[in-house]
Amino acid sequence: MNNGTLTVVLVLVAIFIIITVVNVAVKAVKQNYVTETALLSVGSDSESVQGVFIRDEKVVTYNGNGVISYEVSDGGKLGIGSVIANVYSSETQIEIKQRIAMLENELALLERISNPGTTKTAQPSNISDLFMQDYKNFLYHREQDDFTELQSQREEMVVLLSTYQLVTGKDAGYTVKIQSLEAELEALRNSQEEPLDVIPAEEASYFVSYADGYENQFSMQTLDNLTPEQLANVRDNPSNNNGIVGKLISSYQWGLAAVVDNSERIYQKGDRVSLKFASTSEIVKGEITNVNPSDDPEKSVIVVTCETMTHDLVQHRTENVEIIRADYQGIKVPRSAIHFKTFTDEETGETQTARGVYILNGEQPEFRKLNVVYEGVDYVISAQTKENGYLMLYDSIIRKGIDADGQ
Repeated sequence: MNNGTLTVVLVLVAIFIIITVVNVAVKAVKQNYVTETALLSVGSDSESVQGVFIRDEKVVTYNGNGVISYEVSDGGKLGIGSVIANVYSSETQIEIKQRIAMLENELALLERISNPGTTKTAQPSNISDLFMQDYKNFLYHREQDDFTELQSQREEMVVLLSTYQLVTGKDAGYTVKIQSLEAELEALRNSQEEPLDVIPAEEASYFVSYADGYENQFSMQTLDNLTPEQLANVRDNPSNNNGIVGKLISSYQWGLAAVVDNSERIYQKGDRVSLKFASTSEIVKGEITNVNPSDDPEKSVIVVTCETMTHDLVQHRTENVEIIRADYQGIKVPRSAIHFKTFTDEETGETQTARGVYILNGEQPEFRKLNVVYEGVDYVISAQTKENGYLMLYDSIIRKGIDADGQ
């Protein structure tokens, strides 16, 4: 090889190296993408309002002397003649009654623990597994604010721990405790008096231990005539003055009335919605049975009729509530990642613009269309689909580092 040929070869090699280095550098700069994985999410089409509870209610009063002890909790169901409350001569008698109930529950728990049938079949390993399951249930009910189930789970855990002590040979002295409880119970029962009077339910109903003055103003028969002005003046004002014992709710069916902007007719009679209250974790389902317009197009009264009766749902006359019109599930996409791209149909020649995102397919960005079913403030939710060209679960969405043309 002569010197001229060698020089040409060296020059070509140098040019190739330079081009390669430049290409790698440009590629590194252009592929400095910020990405996130496409994951499932849930969004709600909802709004928060101040709701007013509408029920068929009848106030219960008692004008005699004595101290009232309720026999039914708020939201509890009563039959005709069922005892709402007993009337005692003093607070002391009520305290004795409450103490007896507590000790009877504790005694039943100890007798269950010390039952030979409980300990003979129990194995330490099984008890440990059951305790861990009860503990998980306890945490779940705590998150749900379900205090009734919390107490039940607590008792189950006490039984398991105590049984574990017995089967592992540790004497917890339950026999002595049972004898002590039985002696205290006998003394309390001897000092207990019969109630002075009984307050019965005159009809089958649900009970609430307060009244607020709106019992005669609102009922299920007034739903068609409710106005924004009426609801705006409603306040929570529970009271048991003037001999009021509480009230009876004659039906499990009740309404939640609220003032909303329905100028775009987003609420229609017959729509099914869900209600999420501030005071309870329970989601209550209902149907819109009334849409009452007013002179102001931005103020209409809607009534959601429900058929769920619980302790929490009878504690208020008015409460903040979220009306959920629909829930959506799909792939969450940040708005900062959304681009619009124009396509030309190869068969018809027509052009159309699609909303979508760029994803990384290997090292190359590719456009994927979105099927948007919900729009939040800074994100959208795209429905899952197996159709080609659409965003799929676990795709790497490019949030930064790319323009509308995919460059």
